[in-house]
Amino acid sequence: MRRRLTGLIVTGVLVGPFLAVLDQTMVSVALPRIVAEIGGEAWYAWIKVSYLFFSTIATVVVGRLVEILPRKPVVVGAFGLYVIGSVWCGLTPGGGGEVQGLSGAFWWLMAGRAVQGIGGGGLFAAAFATLAWLFPPRERSRWAGLVGAVFGLAAALGPPLGGLLTQTLGWRWTFWINLPLGLIGLTLLAYTLPALPPAAKEAFDWAGSLLLMLWTGSWLIGLSTFGAQKLLPPTAGIGLLLLGLVFFLLWLRIERAAPSPLFDLSYLRLPSVRYALLSVFWFGPVFFGVITFLPLYLQKVLGQTPAVSGRYLLILTAVNVTSTAWVGAWVSRHGRHKPILLWGSIGLGLMLGMTAALLPAALSGGVLTVALTLTGLATGPMQALLGVIAQNDVPIARVGSVSSALLFARQMGASWGLAALNALYSYNLSSAGDVRPALQVAFIGMALPAIALVLSVTLLPDSRLRRHYIEEETPA
Repeated sequence: MRRRLTGLIVTGVLVGPFLAVLDQTMVSVALPRIVAEIGGEAWYAWIKVSYLFFSTIATVVVGRLVEILPRKPVVVGAFGLYVIGSVWCGLTPGGGGEVQGLSGAFWWLMAGRAVQGIGGGGLFAAAFATLAWLFPPRERSRWAGLVGAVFGLAAALGPPLGGLLTQTLGWRWTFWINLPLGLIGLTLLAYTLPALPPAAKEAFDWAGSLLLMLWTGSWLIGLSTFGAQKLLPPTAGIGLLLLGLVFFLLWLRIERAAPSPLFDLSYLRLPSVRYALLSVFWFGPVFFGVITFLPLYLQKVLGQTPAVSGRYLLILTAVNVTSTAWVGAWVSRHGRHKPILLWGSIGLGLMLGMTAALLPAALSGGVLTVALTLTGLATGPMQALLGVIAQNDVPIARVGSVSSALLFARQMGASWGLAALNALYSYNLSSAGDVRPALQVAFIGMALPAIALVLSVTLLPDSRLRRHYIEEETPA
């Protein structure tokens, strides 16, 4: 009975991340068609940046809330926000198709994506914290493989489904489809997730949360002022970057002094936590950069329809699923992780370097399939292992905040990275409509964090994952 209940809880919790990944991959395929209709092609990546930024903040906040509040209402609230955001995006009005400017419809969609991002970040944090609560580290790596497989399944279904919906019912249906799936997840969790008391009775770090949003937001907006299209001049961007530095230093001071911090910075002294955070930070712009700009290359340069480009993205995500599941199972048996991560990061860097150097205007289906297969194999280990490595040396009582810190690092790297990549893309965007030179510069931008990813993975400790929770191995 307990095993059956555990299976139902895992199923219900994973519906949320499944939804979030499915939505992101569907929107990736639909994005060229979306900006063509509502305008803002020069701001192409900001529909994703809006989602990623707010999901990043929500990840950290919810990761802490599940430690100090009952888990069930937190998870249900995150589901509710995600569904509301999906409705908001589905109701986006039509736009004028402006290339350079921002229409009212574009602002509407960005706001809806922000609400979706808050809910999606909460769903990710709650899922990882709940799995850490259910399983010890060595067993957790097996479940991490399953989680990666679920994410990969969503990513595999997303591109062809997004392309099909965009070509038939319209791109708004990439958001409407979230409603029935969201209601299924809500219902399942309402009946299976136990109403347990919080793990710790501590106050929430409101000051730390506010300063976190201020310094991350200041740097994000500041980065956006250095592209061809901007809301503020570069001088204001420099001011925002400096202001963000001030907020960051204040945040560090408050977190060190707070009796119940949003994230316990003392865990950064652990090499496994420190370098896993650094690795996922650099992995964020690489992974999200690929799934954001690759559909634009397939549709705008190679001339594919959304449905065909979705099928090619399916190759990438299907291989990623297989690689993630295999890596999780292998590490669960053997406990070692660093060699796989190192070879995966090197392979990913080589693939992006070749893409940035070449990016042909025409490409055969066979060559494209091989390239996407190799990229999927290289990204799988990062998806499966980096989170488990950071949790390996952390007490179970703090796994929630460490898990959310990992998601924060990955998505903050992704949001800042996409803002920078969009600046590179828009700065090199031809007024004649040729996007290939701009895309080539964007892929060069992705190759740089890929090099940093190899270096940070090299610094990870070459240790084995634990078979038991830390408390079980600590003498009384």
